[in-house]
This record gives sequence, C-alpha cells and structure tokens, in this order.
Amino acid sequence: MNNTLTLSNANIVDVANGAILSNRSLVLRDENITFIADASSAPGENADVATDVAGRYLCPGLIDAHVHFFLDGGPDPRGRYLESDDEALLACARDNARLALEAGITTMRDCGAPAPLMFDFQRRVKGGEIPGPHIVSCGYPLMRPKGHCHFMGGEVSGADDVRRLVEWHLEQGAAFVKLMASGGGLTPGTVPHEADLPLELMQLAADLAQRHGVPITAHCHATESIERAIEAGLGMVEHASFVEAPGRYRYDERLAERLRDRGIVVCPTVVSALRTARRFQESGAAHNPGDVAAVERLLGRATNAGHFHRLGLDLIAGTDCGATYTPFDSLVDELLSYAEAGMPTAEVLRVTTRDNARHLRLDRVGEIKEGYRADLILLDANPLEDLEALRRPRQVFKSGQCVYQKRQ
Repeated sequence: MNNTLTLSNANIVDVANGAILSNRSLVLRDENITFIADASSAPGENADVATDVAGRYLCPGLIDAHVHFFLDGGPDPRGRYLESDDEALLACARDNARLALEAGITTMRDCGAPAPLMFDFQRRVKGGEIPGPHIVSCGYPLMRPKGHCHFMGGEVSGADDVRRLVEWHLEQGAAFVKLMASGGGLTPGTVPHEADLPLELMQLAADLAQRHGVPITAHCHATESIERAIEAGLGMVEHASFVEAPGRYRYDERLAERLRDRGIVVCPTVVSALRTARRFQESGAAHNPGDVAAVERLLGRATNAGHFHRLGLDLIAGTDCGATYTPFDSLVDELLSYAEAGMPTAEVLRVTTRDNARHLRLDRVGEIKEGYRADLILLDANPLEDLEALRRPRQVFKSGQCVYQKRQ
C-alpha cells in the first residue's frame, strides 16, 4: 500500500470561507494532509504516487451526523429489523457503509443501534476488514421501558440502569450518549407528542456524559421533550419536531430561541421526514397507529429548518439514514432541503463538513488543511455553485487512501 500521494492541479474547496483555492498541490502521507502549496511550488516530500487531477475540485469528505446503520432505509425499517438475525443485520450495515462511502460520506454518527453488533462492526470498519466511513457511535440509545426503538436495546427504568448503561457504553468505545426523550413514529406503543423519559434521568445522563467528557444528545419530537433537554443541560437535540398533544405540530419560536441562547446544537433531519411523509400519504397509513398527525409532524421539519436558520441556531447536518425510504446516500438531498429553507450554498457545505466535525468533537477533520485527516472527495464541478456536484464524486479518499473511484 502506498503511503504518500501527491495530488496536483487541484481546486480546493475552502469550506470555512466559502471560496476556491485554485491550482494547488497536496501531499497525503499515511492518514493526513502534510503539504499544500501553489501548484508551481515543488512538494515538500517525495511521493510514491503523483496524480494530476486536471483542475477538478477537492472538497472535504462529507459528514452525516445522524444515521442508523442497522436499519435498511426501505418501506418498513422496523419490520425488516425485527425479522432479521444478527447475520442479516450485519449484512445490512455493510451494505449501508459501502453505499455511504461511494457517495463521498467519509464520517457518520450512528444515533442508535444494537450495541454489541455496533461496536463489533465499528471495530471491523476501523481495522479495514469492512469498507466504510469513519464511525462515531453511541451504541444503544437510552429509553424508558418499551420506549422508542426499544427493540434495539437500551431500556432504563431508573438511575441505576442509566449509570450502568452509560458506563458500559463508554468502556466499549462509545463516543457520545443518546437519549430517546420522546416517543417516535417508528415504534407502536409510543407517541411522538409525549415526553416519556423523566427529567431526572436525563439530568443524570447529562452529568455522567459531562464527567466523562463526551457529548450527549436526545431524540425530541415532543415540545416538552425539547424543554426537558434544555433543563437537563444537554448540548444537542435531534429532530426538534415541536409536537404537542394530541399529536399537533406547532412551531414554538420562544423555545427555538432558548435553544439558540443556550448554544444547543440541532440536527433537523429533514429528508427522512419528507420521504416518510410521502410514503404515509401514498399508503394512507403510518407505521405507528398512535402517530395521529404523522404527515403534519414530518412536513413541519422542513419549516423548522428555515426558522432555525433565520434565528441563527447552531445546526449539524444529518439524514436519519436507515429510516423510511432513506438509504445511506441521501445526504445531498438533506443539504438541498437546507438550501430550500433559505441557507446559502456555502453555509450548507460548511455545516456538513467543518461545523459537523467541530460539533461532533472530531479533531482535525472537516477542512482541507495541513495536518488534517485526508478525507477528501474529488468532484467534476464546484459545489459552492451547485450542491448537486456533491452527488457524483469521481474519487473518494478516506485517511489518505483512495477507497472509491467512479467507473469511466
């Protein structure tokens, strides 16, 4: 395996400044970018391989901040999961990882999975046995007994359960803690408008996460669950759907401002919501009979994204891949939904690269700079002009190695 690669005549996408750095040469050594200069300058190191990229665009590898590797992204993710044994679940995760990598997604944050399978899968991907992106995982999400996604594992009925599971996850290599603070559309027996994880357990989990120096986030459809996340001192919220009893969607500007003022990062997960809503509209039925206003709730996530941008909330880009009709190459559509909500293209691209990396606490990731990890995608067109350019990567580099090359 070659350890040093030079890429010359590249247009670098500077995501921090929304600019193109023209005619640059880069040296990738082992896992990192070790040298960047004007193409007329000689590289600072001898390269095993030198490639002229002919003026194409080098962009940081994309980061999807909300996925579920063990869900299949088909019409009935929960049903498929429940009928699968461990071998089938691992096969699903492998297929998802391959699809993501080929789409230029070099890092993914898994927000809920069967923990033993997840940690084994993550180790095998990291060791190179299974092709896939870098994975940041939480293992089980923590939920009340029979709560949302309880079929994955992670039920807690009291403080002792919370302590035991959080400690065990971190021993296994979990990088963050995930709570299910409300019901969800995927789980019959729960309802999205109910905040069903007690505030005191959320506060305990937040204290444990802070003590161990890891982030903590929560699935929050119910408006009350968002309020509990704020009161518990969480740093992130997933979905932020603003659903009130008896299932009505109602955006709450006051609460959105509280999220902003507390510096809480929100992952809006728009594309999966829109695709699931379309499926429910076509079929006339939701996954969960208790989800009485599912379509309204799901369509509201696109509206929320516009409000979040207008108010200046800190956002991260995540798809909820694995959910209904949301395969692992859906990130570009998520980004397009932010643009449709009013976010400038340069900001959209920054969110899914530099900002995602910063908020997920990934060191030296998300930009093309010397000393940063060499996660890169080579594009034929400028993504600052058209986000669709991201959909067709010519090459994908993970940790300095070309892991995908588009067929000619």
